[in-house]
Amino acid sequence: METRKPMQAEEMLEKIFYYMNQLVDEKEFDATIRLLTDLGRTLVNSERASFWYWDKGKHQYWTLAASDSGRITVPEGSGIVGASITTKEVIVINNPYEDSRFNPQVDKETGYVTRSILCMPVTNARGEVIGAYQAINKLGEDENSGFDDQDVKHLALVAVFSAKTLESDMLYRESTEDPLTGLKNRRGFFNYFGDFVEERLQTETASFVMCDIDFFKKVNDTYGHNGGDVILKHVAQILKEGVGKDGEVARWGGEEFLLLFLKHTEEETARRTENIRKKIMDSVCHFEGQDIKVTMSFGVRQIDPQQPISANIEFTDLRLYEAKRSGRNRVVAEG
Repeated sequence: METRKPMQAEEMLEKIFYYMNQLVDEKEFDATIRLLTDLGRTLVNSERASFWYWDKGKHQYWTLAASDSGRITVPEGSGIVGASITTKEVIVINNPYEDSRFNPQVDKETGYVTRSILCMPVTNARGEVIGAYQAINKLGEDENSGFDDQDVKHLALVAVFSAKTLESDMLYRESTEDPLTGLKNRRGFFNYFGDFVEERLQTETASFVMCDIDFFKKVNDTYGHNGGDVILKHVAQILKEGVGKDGEVARWGGEEFLLLFLKHTEEETARRTENIRKKIMDSVCHFEGQDIKVTMSFGVRQIDPQQPISANIEFTDLRLYEAKRSGRNRVVAEG
């Protein structure tokens, strides 16, 4: 087992300055959270550390960052993380196998031995818990080393920075994502296009697809807005799967969606879109014991890099209008 002597004040300041310098230059959320997690692990001198997000919509906790591990997901309310989040209390346990809140199953399955745990809830500016930071196994000169009040103070510093970073990212996502489907909204798509796509268009081909659900008002009139919402989520999932890693999907408004296919000509995009159209037409959405089927109309157009994004979207929308005018449930591209 690795052992470390407690850090002296000067060494701790050096560590803090090192990570702060890294954080100043880092702009990406995932990398920032990883740096903060590692900073916390360093300051409390622990073997492992993880930063957990409380996904209230899915009733689960999952790690935004975890040393020596990929993403871990656990049910809401479970484990030490669940206890800390539920009670809004810092939990320090230096004999976890004697604590009923600790679940030893993972240790049994992996052979890992958990000797000590420090878990701290992370709150937003309104005092609402949004996650937790957990450090495992205090590293000291012997196996009996445990977390103490000094470690709690050190970790509190990281928890504050982590909370601000997470809250900022959550607020950004709320402003750029459609809450119903989880797709990008218009603002999110424009940001994505400007950051990752626009420059590539000077050397790469890409195409837009504008589409909407046929006779969606009738769906709402027949099944109510709750039924309409279920259809929107159902369709959004098929569109996202249809595009895959080759581009992006955004909810443009109401029942209208915008698809982007990177490195695809108009002809290639039309073929991919036709497959999506058929899949939607053949699919069934279940709502309150009823089977709902819908179709969609699509307009496809290759992006002209000499034109602004707004003009390219407008041109694509004209193709969608033609698909609807000529009978719906079809894909319209050039020729």
